[in-house]
Amino acid sequence: MNVPRITDMVTFLQAAGENIGDELELDQLRPGDRLLVRTKNTSYLLTITGPHLAQLTTDRSDRPTGPVQIQGCVFGQSRMIKPNHLFCGGALEILFDGGRQTFTTTPIQAIQLLRTDPPAPNGASPGPAPAPA
Repeated sequence: MNVPRITDMVTFLQAAGENIGDELELDQLRPGDRLLVRTKNTSYLLTITGPHLAQLTTDRSDRPTGPVQIQGCVFGQSRMIKPNHLFCGGALEILFDGGRQTFTTTPIQAIQLLRTDPPAPNGASPGPAPAPA
């Protein structure tokens, strides 16, 4: 099979654009948000703790768990990464073990986000509801 060689990132993205699917920008996440990333065989639950930082749990004992740094998504079998983004069709890349080890998933099939309550205006904490008059 003769597969054309794609050397330009823009060409690659245009060719793969219809396969990438939904995308999430990591800068949109807030501490407390929960992000479920599902691949063919594994579900990764990331509870956001800070910018690009999360507490990871999975449904498999042979996957990393604990504090991680979310790097972004890699394209196919390459090491080209789209930092700060996750998208269906790409592989989630995280750092764990204090940044000493890198883990890359198989292609993402679904991304689900459960947001924390929106912050109160002016940073004030929501207090109890006023008593009826």
